[in-house]
Amino acid sequence: MRMRKMQKKAVSRGTGSSLMVTLTQRAPLSHASSFFHNFSDLFRQAPFSLLFCSFTGLLAGIGLSLMTGLLQLLPGLMILIPPAIAMRGNVYSALVSRLGTSMHLGLFSPTLKKGSVLYQNAYTSLLLTLILSVILGFLAKILADAFGMPSISLPGFILISVIGGLISGIILLGIAILVSIIGYRRNWNLDNMSSPIITSAGDMITIPSLFLAAILLLNLNLLNTRWIFRGWLSPVTLLSVLFIFVAVFCLVKGLKSNDAAVRRILIESIPILFICGILSALAGITLDMRLQSLIAIPAILVIIPPFLGESNALGGILSTRLSSMLHIGTVNPKRVPDKLVYANFAVIYLFSIFVFSFVGILTYVASTLLDITTPNIFEMVSISLLGGILCTTFLNLASYYIAILSFRIGMDPDNDTIPLITSLTDVVGVLCLLFAMFIIL
Repeated sequence: MRMRKMQKKAVSRGTGSSLMVTLTQRAPLSHASSFFHNFSDLFRQAPFSLLFCSFTGLLAGIGLSLMTGLLQLLPGLMILIPPAIAMRGNVYSALVSRLGTSMHLGLFSPTLKKGSVLYQNAYTSLLLTLILSVILGFLAKILADAFGMPSISLPGFILISVIGGLISGIILLGIAILVSIIGYRRNWNLDNMSSPIITSAGDMITIPSLFLAAILLLNLNLLNTRWIFRGWLSPVTLLSVLFIFVAVFCLVKGLKSNDAAVRRILIESIPILFICGILSALAGITLDMRLQSLIAIPAILVIIPPFLGESNALGGILSTRLSSMLHIGTVNPKRVPDKLVYANFAVIYLFSIFVFSFVGILTYVASTLLDITTPNIFEMVSISLLGGILCTTFLNLASYYIAILSFRIGMDPDNDTIPLITSLTDVVGVLCLLFAMFIIL
């Protein structure tokens, strides 16, 4: 009875106009007017955030193209970039997804008081940022050695990962809290817009954060040449050891917390985020192997962040909607998606055609204005669109089956679906983009 009241409250707040469509309310999807009416909130709210994602991703891409010198000075740094960007999206998109679900269920309150939903999620997100940053440092070094690739030291990876993670994580947390509170007060459906905003902000903030961390590493290495001690007493090593101890302390403290919600988020998130880190690092390995050819066509470096950002944003929109629908009960976790799920797939395809064409045009225009070597506009749009459609096909199916599997085994899809989709999309997106580049060029 209480759940039904919460669901009715969610409907009255206007947060589920497309989520709460019942069989009796649904007009046939063959009629275009009914289709657009059923998804009016998504078509109204999502485009702005997706366009925002394109522009911020472009800025990140331009920043990446300007980092070619650092990428050569610090071998293996490219391995860390995709998982670092994905980790920020994984942690903070999952954060806003949980907050969106809490709004649908009537549990959200715009306060950071201890014990509130907002406090629980903000606290665990900061813990996850520090813990996962240390883990990513280890993963980058392990994978670089496993693939026989030249790379910086383990302390160097940890330093860059943690410093970059903390800078971008604190900023993203502030954005996530702001978006959630404003969305709650204005009756927005966070499922339709929060993920693209967080994804795009993460792309834009993470690259400069990693750049600053890399500059710090270079300066500390210069200091190390005049340092009286060597080896384990170097500044880089001491800082990395400190970060490891603090991360372990935070992990133990979080797992022993009296707050069951905090413990559950950590227990469910860390294994998934660890797997996601491996997957995203494989995307970094792929890019690092093709680094010289990418440097030869810098416009491809420019398009990578907005392309992956839009892929993750679309996957985030679908994942958060599926998660909310599963929680509310408008979608049953069946082997074959029902009509409402297929309708959501269709909407994601429509958005993908628009946003990936736009990303191709935007990348070409920006590269031309900045005198960056680029294919012609037809080739650039074709690469982006072909790669985008292939990636969208994957994320539609993967989002659904990961969400229902998580729901069936009793886990919260908000904690699992977005991180897995983001990381899988990073790998698949890079492969789709490189495949499209091979076909078109």
